[in-house]
This record gives sequence, structure tokens and C-alpha cells, in this order.
Amino acid sequence: MITEREKSIYNSYLYASRSAQNKPTRFRKDFTKLKDEDFVAIKKLSAFFAKHNHINYQDWFIAPYEIYSKDEYFDLKFFNSRKALKCYSLYMKEREMSNPDSSDVIESVKNGFRYIAKYCIRNSLTIEEYTKHFTNNMPTCLLHLQEHRLNFYTLHALKVESTIKAIEKDVLDFIVKDFQTIFASTRTKFYGSTILKSTARDTKEKVKQIVEKQKQ
Repeated sequence: MITEREKSIYNSYLYASRSAQNKPTRFRKDFTKLKDEDFVAIKKLSAFFAKHNHINYQDWFIAPYEIYSKDEYFDLKFFNSRKALKCYSLYMKEREMSNPDSSDVIESVKNGFRYIAKYCIRNSLTIEEYTKHFTNNMPTCLLHLQEHRLNFYTLHALKVESTIKAIEKDVLDFIVKDFQTIFASTRTKFYGSTILKSTARDTKEKVKQIVEKQKQ
């Protein structure tokens, strides 16, 4: 039996494959005639997303079309493969390095601050405390970066450079390959941006006020 969550995963897959080719999407409503191999693939994907709940379905499914070609077809079985994971990692890395003033990056930074707000409220932290907070001997913000809950631009807005400098290079590269190169590049782009820098500052201030109000 297909759950509502699994139906959503399947339709996210449909949307990604169709929109990559600029075609309209007809979402599936009847799952009674789903092919056996697709049923198995959806169940595996559902278990994978439950284990890695920071992954956005849409990012996972659109990644190979961005990395390889929008003209190719990737079946559901592909998205349970190591190649799918590699595509996702490359796609997310490219997004980290993209234009800081693009709508995708700005929205990603806003979403990152929304996540930080929820985390701080749940753990009774201020934003300043969050920037120095550790989880299992690792800066919490870096763990959230590794999970793609934050991007590098959010780290620059948080001003966590002193926290990051205390971490060994090998550890940073384990979290994100070529960490220092990406960090330096995105820092230059962040401070040279015309929209993102001010948007991130304003968003950070709003989040700070929300978190502080919750602590009162």
C-alpha cells in the first residue's frame, strides 16, 4: 500500500522530470496500477528520506537533470543509486557557489534562518549562542551546513569565522569537500552582493527578535 507521503514523493519525481523538459505535469492520483519496480523504488526512497529528513525531494529529483542533461530520462530506480547521491552532492555544491543575489540563494538563506530560529527556540539558545554552540565536539552550524539545512552564505551572515578557524582542515573537508575554497569564494561573493547581504542582515535581525521573545 502506498502512503500519502509516498504519493507526494512520487509526484515530486514526476514534477522534476517533466519540468526539466519544460513540460506540464499531470500528478498521479490513482496508484492502484503502479508498476512493481516503481512500488519497490518508492518504498526505498521513502525509507531513505525518512532517515535523511533534511533532503528536499525536489532537490534530489532535479539534481541529475542539472548535472547531466535535461534531455535524459532517469527512472525511479536511478534515484536509489550511488549516482543519484553523487548528483545531489554536486548539485548542492554548485548551488553553494552560484550567484548570491539569485532568488534561489536568497530563499535558501531565509529558509536557513527559519531553521536556525526553530533550533534555537527548541534548545533555548540565542542566535549569538548558536554561533558558538557545539554538538558532539563539532560546531552545530557546520553540522547543519553538512545536512544542507544552511548554506555557506548563511554562515557568512552569522559571522562564525572565528568558530570555523578552530576546526582542523581535514575535519572541514570531511564536512564539505574543498570547504576552505568554497568558504573563501562565497565570502567574497557575499560581501560583494547587492541584495543578499542586506536581506540576510534584515532576516537575521528578525529571527533574533523572534528567538529573544520566545525566551522571555
